[in-house]
Amino acid sequence: MRSKLWFVVAGAIALAGFAAAGFYLMPRLGGLDSAMKRAVVPGSVVLELDQPGDYTIYHEQNSVVDGQYYASPAIGGLRVNVVAEATGAALALRSSTNTSYAMGNRKGVSMFAFSVEQAGRYRLTAGFADGRGEPKVVLAVEHGMFARIFSLIGGTLAFVFGGLGIAGAIVAVTIWQREKAKKA
Repeated sequence: MRSKLWFVVAGAIALAGFAAAGFYLMPRLGGLDSAMKRAVVPGSVVLELDQPGDYTIYHEQNSVVDGQYYASPAIGGLRVNVVAEATGAALALRSSTNTSYAMGNRKGVSMFAFSVEQAGRYRLTAGFADGRGEPKVVLAVEHGMFARIFSLIGGTLAFVFGGLGIAGAIVAVTIWQREKAKKA
């Protein structure tokens, strides 16, 4: 491992780590957005929630649903409720921690959080207190998106630092062996 060629190999491995990170990251980014369930309100929509746990409702200030662009910076007076279709029981909505996201042409801010005990069908209904039908607002419901984001970041960094670590080890061993050969 004394040849200078090992430095080229180390560089290629480092670049391969970056390329692998890109190939890992790119196809998964779209999946983050598609996991969110969207509703245009005022109105009502049935949500198929496939896992028990905590869900967050976001107001998407900028959004596209079914090819139509929606922009609603302010939604004062919007009332939201979620009801389990199986039992008719209203779920308790609580204030959400202040989280926001921007993905492509979508921009959202958290409004409420709620918990479901079991997977099933839940009806989300939202409308303005004064009964008006405008502006149209997009609400997005998500479950575990930030855990998926952290997982995606972790996987991407593993490829990058894995490639850099292997490349660094090759460089260190090559330098060590070259120095050892010079002394001999």
